Amino acid sequence: MSVIDGAVSIFEKAAAPLEQPLAWLRWSAPMPGGGGISLPEGVTPVEAGLVAVLVIVFISVASLLFGAFMSRRNTPSGKILKLAASEARILVPATFCLYLNSALMMLLPFYGGQFVQMIGGGHDVNTDKLNQVTVEILVVAVLSALTSMVRGMLFVLAGERIVRELRKQVFQALLRQEVGFFDVQTTGALVSRLTNDTGTLQNAASSNISIFLRCSASLLLSLIVMLVTSWKLTLAMLLTVPVVSILAAVMGHFSRKVSKSYQDETAECGNIASETFGNLRTVRAFSSGEKLMNKKYCTASDKVYKYGRQRSMIYGAWSGVVGLLFFVAFTIVLRYGAGLVEAGEMSSGALISFVLYTVSLSGSVAMLGSIMPSFASAIGATVKIFQIIDREPVQVEGTLEPAECKGKLEFDNVCFNYVTRPETQVLKNVSFKAEPNQVVALVGQSGSGKSSCVALLQRLYDCQAGAVKIDNIDVKQLKYSYLRRHMAVVSQESGS
Repeated sequence: MSVIDGAVSIFEKAAAPLEQPLAWLRWSAPMPGGGGISLPEGVTPVEAGLVAVLVIVFISVASLLFGAFMSRRNTPSGKILKLAASEARILVPATFCLYLNSALMMLLPFYGGQFVQMIGGGHDVNTDKLNQVTVEILVVAVLSALTSMVRGMLFVLAGERIVRELRKQVFQALLRQEVGFFDVQTTGALVSRLTNDTGTLQNAASSNISIFLRCSASLLLSLIVMLVTSWKLTLAMLLTVPVVSILAAVMGHFSRKVSKSYQDETAECGNIASETFGNLRTVRAFSSGEKLMNKKYCTASDKVYKYGRQRSMIYGAWSGVVGLLFFVAFTIVLRYGAGLVEAGEMSSGALISFVLYTVSLSGSVAMLGSIMPSFASAIGATVKIFQIIDREPVQVEGTLEPAECKGKLEFDNVCFNYVTRPETQVLKNVSFKAEPNQVVALVGQSGSGKSSCVALLQRLYDCQAGAVKIDNIDVKQLKYSYLRRHMAVVSQESGS
């Protein structure tokens, strides 16, 4: 007895207790002369079709309810699903079309088994039956194409609308932040969040989520039909699942970490480019300015390449392992299935259908693995984006809006330092008054705090101690619109 025969014998003994509990799944004709997969006795194709549609509706509703439940969680994926809920009128029909398309695609292996059974069963070929099956395949193909077209169009449209709303929220959140926030954060990094990261999310929210749902549905439906065809063969094929699950968890963990670093370094590249081009006169004013900035950008670009290379290695390793496990599962199915056909427990047509479903299932797993890096990138991008959206400004806008502004200004023991230079105190116990219609000049050397006084008066920053007052009211208590409306500033950069 060979090693494979021994393994098959052991598996049959181990699976024997499941024979009775799963016997109801055996719709296949038990003898080699039968067809591929047949309907239960007394069930018409129309009734089976109605049941299939109801199952698709149930799965669609269950998916949407699960999405609604996940949207209540305070996680990046939950927040994205909460945004997606606003596009339910697009996503509901898109999801239905997706699952309907997956169900239609599951019919192709079934028809493949029927063809093999009709032309290879050792009896005369029924031409009328062949023509009927051919027409049915063409009808399925047309319906599949239509549902695929609608599904793709609606998912991409929903993704565009979700990302549009997300961009608006990010931009509005940035406008709410205090000026000190922009002193710490670089312009290039913020622009990268607003453009690159939302673009990454756009792919995940449109095409990739469609691929994920379609492959998940295809995987589930393939598994169900395979159980119906031969539960023994299905259990044998599933021996590779634990290995795939463990590898998916490990690679997903590393992929998320690498993707986050990749996005951070990409943002740094954008920041360096933004600073260089925005201050090109300053860069060229120094003899080694261009060389220095070029070196800085190349270093950041090399880091992006490093993490990109790591991502490619993770993806390549995943593809190779999944491919190997597919051939292992395929070999198990062929060898054990041949034994079942020889023993009269399933027909040759059913085995062909099962093999085709195995290929479909493996293709779904491989496709899910191929979009894993994209989802990891989307999760990393989501974290950064919602850090901006959820951030509350350190400065809180006041609520007072007096009916009249007389214009009395007062600095009362003001102490101030910038967030970027906490060790340097720009203003220390500064006090002065300016009455209405009085001209006051602040004189001092560069860096002594003249512009800082004006910035505090505009409430671009808040002082750490003391108070800045207008008409005896602390500027922290006044509305921003009130301050801007009664104040005008002409800075040195304007050519004064």
